[in-house]
Amino acid sequence: MPDTKIWVGTDTGNEGDYSVAANWSPSGVPVATDNVYFKDSSQDCDGGLDQSAVALGSLNIAQSYTGKIGTTSAYLQVGADTVKIGHHFGPGSPTGSGRIKIDLGSVTAAAVTVENTSSSPTETTKPPVRLLAANAGTTIEVRKGKATIAFDTGETSTIDKCTVSYVSHKNTDAEVIIGEGVTLTTFEQTGGDNVLQCAATTVDAEGGSLLTTGSGAITTLNAKGAKVTPNSTGTITTLDIDGGDVDFLKSAAARTVTNCTLDEPGTLKRDPAVVTITNNITSDNPVILRASAA
Repeated sequence: MPDTKIWVGTDTGNEGDYSVAANWSPSGVPVATDNVYFKDSSQDCDGGLDQSAVALGSLNIAQSYTGKIGTTSAYLQVGADTVKIGHHFGPGSPTGSGRIKIDLGSVTAAAVTVENTSSSPTETTKPPVRLLAANAGTTIEVRKGKATIAFDTGETSTIDKCTVSYVSHKNTDAEVIIGEGVTLTTFEQTGGDNVLQCAATTVDAEGGSLLTTGSGAITTLNAKGAKVTPNSTGTITTLDIDGGDVDFLKSAAARTVTNCTLDEPGTLKRDPAVVTITNNITSDNPVILRASAA
């Protein structure tokens, strides 16, 4: 039977070491299928971080946990079927952790939900929640706060789907950056101010704003309400604008769209000298296309 393990981290001489039994309540280092909780504590977890062979049942990091997980150069390496970060139910407004660095590895496909993050990251130039994953079945949803996937130079990750939603403020609740070293199948946003630096098979942008940058190609980009700035030089095979605002004017880099569908009330801004649309723009419904100076 899986055990419940709560992080204490105060064993004398071994403070902060994940691999020390006395740093857990009840005593004992978490093993496969255990349910692990970081909550109501400010004790850092910064040692014994290589637990990459372990697949927890769940990893739960409450907003009431204000210590740091990982170091400036190292992640906590541990797998988990379910990961919940920043959850809080009840009175008060806990501040959360300024550094949560989790490498979920390849042992298991994790379902990750980020409910909230600290607004005061430990490293002021980097978001408070930084994630890595190497299982193609992993999914990540960010509902509020600032988070990244494979943010630093040279980092890589492989995930199935990243979703960005919102709690109360569609455009500002969440900020997610997906690094250039990510292999990603689906990116979906209903809100947030987000940056996509890698290639993706499908991108659904229904709300908030999205900047693509780098050289990643996108097979299908659906702009259904979001403000999209496609600065990436990778080819967009199919661009479907249906209620979204797609603005190619913010970069002078040469780009190519193979097929483009534009329906009311969507808008498309481009300079034909730098953005080539291979096939004629089409519409699924009767529309009037008007040209105006940028």
